[in-house]
Amino acid sequence: MAAAATMLSIQGDWDQVLREAEGEVWVSCKIPGKPTIRGSLTSKGISSDEVPEVTASEEFVVQEVTKNRIPVSCPGENISCTFLSPYASFSHIHEKNVSYLDISSGGDLGVSSSTDQTFKVWETHNTEVKSVLEGHTRDVFSCKFFPSGQEVLSGGLDSLVKVWSVNDGSCLATMKGHRGSILDIAVVANGQNVISSGQDGTARLWDSAQGACIAVVDDSYSPINAIAVAEVGNAVNLGSPKETPSSREVGTEGKLVVLAREDKSLEGVSLHSRQSRWKQGFFCATGKPPPKSPP
Repeated sequence: MAAAATMLSIQGDWDQVLREAEGEVWVSCKIPGKPTIRGSLTSKGISSDEVPEVTASEEFVVQEVTKNRIPVSCPGENISCTFLSPYASFSHIHEKNVSYLDISSGGDLGVSSSTDQTFKVWETHNTEVKSVLEGHTRDVFSCKFFPSGQEVLSGGLDSLVKVWSVNDGSCLATMKGHRGSILDIAVVANGQNVISSGQDGTARLWDSAQGACIAVVDDSYSPINAIAVAEVGNAVNLGSPKETPSSREVGTEGKLVVLAREDKSLEGVSLHSRQSRWKQGFFCATGKPPPKSPP
């Protein structure tokens, strides 16, 4: 496992606060195994070309500030980082925290869900809401565009996986089978098949058009918090299916799905053969589930 890296962080609204007279924002340098170094940046005014004049507290240095970026360094730890201000801020789309978002392959559309119970598709160039996706009964935890940019895949707390039309916001398919919250989703190839993972410890392969479960790719004791699908070709021996795959299974050959579990383990599973190719973490080391905590 790679060692954690030193990281510089800055207050999220720094670009707004530092445009105010005597505006002050926090900055920090997190060093693995050492106490975090904390400091501040303070605006001493705005120049004639609208660039903030910024000074840094001890341990930090600021140089060459422009209208939309600020380079910060922590010389004592030999680390520097340039922070960029947002190109645009879309504050009117949701009223509460944004839980998840994705951008279409063409970059013209965005989709996002929020704790205000809304789930929307919007245009990136003007933030106009194109459609409101209504059908999940509880929070939406994950949403992704299909490669075409015309459909959206979603999963949430209501244990449902859904496919939506971007144009009119209609629900095209609903997939039922998980026994707990949907924690992550992924689109396979052109989207005829999709994958979901859940609190119930399963990862499932679906026919996205018919809303039917093709197979349970993995069924474990631990919630699967995240999944990723990769084309590996001949780089990894993915094995052969023990049974003839369903005719509804499209584009799964040569793909590895990586499962990230609540118990800190990672596992790579062949999407086509359903065979585990590698494991990392507690489960791999012991071959047994983690011991239960004492009552």
